[in-house]
Amino acid sequence: MTAYTTTAVGQPTNTGGFNAAGAPAFTIIEGYFDATKRNLAQNDTVELADIPAKTLVLGCHWEVLTVEGAARNFSVGITGATTKYQASTTANTAASGVTLALTEGTPNTAAGYESSATKLLLAAVTSGGLVATKIRVKLFCLIP
Repeated sequence: MTAYTTTAVGQPTNTGGFNAAGAPAFTIIEGYFDATKRNLAQNDTVELADIPAKTLVLGCHWEVLTVEGAARNFSVGITGATTKYQASTTANTAASGVTLALTEGTPNTAAGYESSATKLLLAAVTSGGLVATKIRVKLFCLIP
């Protein structure tokens, strides 16, 4: 397994911006993966964006923009939990989906709360990896 830090030259993308002044603000953290620029083997991960500490993730939207062309799957998560926001799903269908992150985890702890800074990850799940697909991922968050 290899963990890649970015899919392109430069920094991962955050299109939503962050709130100044310290009051929680709704933010969209967006990442984009292009397998034609960075192939992933099975179990490889790629960092799509930074998730700041104390972020409450309300949901995850993923969209397969370009199909893989073979029966290959991906998942979306964070460091140490690569299926946290989307379990294994096909990259061979032009589709999109939304996963809510509000299920109850440990008592009194929302499953989407990231107490420490972490990374938004996309993982190649099946053998053969990802070599042709393009996938966009958005996290809908409250960030202090």
